[in-house]
Amino acid sequence: MAVELPTHSQDFIKIDVDPSSRRRYIEDLLRRDGLTGISEDPRAAYCAISLTSTPDELKPILKERQFILTQILEEAGISAYDPSSAPFSPDRGLEIGPDEIYRVDKGKLVGARFFVTHDILPSTGVGVEIEAARMYNRISVVLHDAGIRTSRMQANRTIHLWYNGFAAQAEEFVRVFQFLQGFEPGIGFDNGVPVLLGFDTQGRTVNLEQAVYSRFPQLQYHYNGQIPIVQTRVINPQIICEKVN
Repeated sequence: MAVELPTHSQDFIKIDVDPSSRRRYIEDLLRRDGLTGISEDPRAAYCAISLTSTPDELKPILKERQFILTQILEEAGISAYDPSSAPFSPDRGLEIGPDEIYRVDKGKLVGARFFVTHDILPSTGVGVEIEAARMYNRISVVLHDAGIRTSRMQANRTIHLWYNGFAAQAEEFVRVFQFLQGFEPGIGFDNGVPVLLGFDTQGRTVNLEQAVYSRFPQLQYHYNGQIPIVQTRVINPQIICEKVN
């Protein structure tokens, strides 16, 4: 069945990387990162999660949303990789160094077509992964809680969605990921703005971010500087204080 796409003049879209050139583009990045040989699974997702600096009392909340996310993806026909359940989780294997963690997790990330994460708490690791997903032209979806304000430093060429009750809106997100599977990703510009492009089976090219927002307008994220951030408390402030001789 043909997918109805939003009307948009192709004159505004400039293609930088299309499906025919994407393979070489990705292979060049893999070579430079020492990850040659990794293949992309079009039905897999890397689901980043904030853990290292997350307070213990908040970890169950994040893990619950992560579980809901993996269920959503599986219902949409996408297998989900959850770093928190892997041997290299920040909560275990602390003897493993940063170089190996970076190589393994980035390898998992570039081996999946989709990248999905919740933007709730600040996280160096998730920030690095978001940028890697953008660079490697993953279909990146960042999920925002409509009641929580986070940083305005947010990646472009990324689909930003929000929710008011993630579990209650699970079926809406299933439909989002089913819709996204109808496209091959690419890189380009829409009226001069960097965007994630989508190429469907009928040869049409769309601004994939805008295609999702047009089809699911209730899920489009809008920044609101008036809502609160999640405030966490420091229980060991002594480790940040420099000693004075």
